[in-house]
Amino acid sequence: MKQGYRLILVDKDGVLVSEFQLTENALRQPEDFVAKLRDAVESIEEEEP
Repeated sequence: MKQGYRLILVDKDGVLVSEFQLTENALRQPEDFVAKLRDAVESIEEEEP
């Protein structure tokens, strides 16, 4: 496996919302990663008018 990956979330205007570093450890604990990703998406939805 490569050293790691980055997942970058941007809003519909291309503005950076969140960035996640996906390491082997994060991929071994998918529940934690999914929870953080869900929180980021929900915060985006709350900010939209």
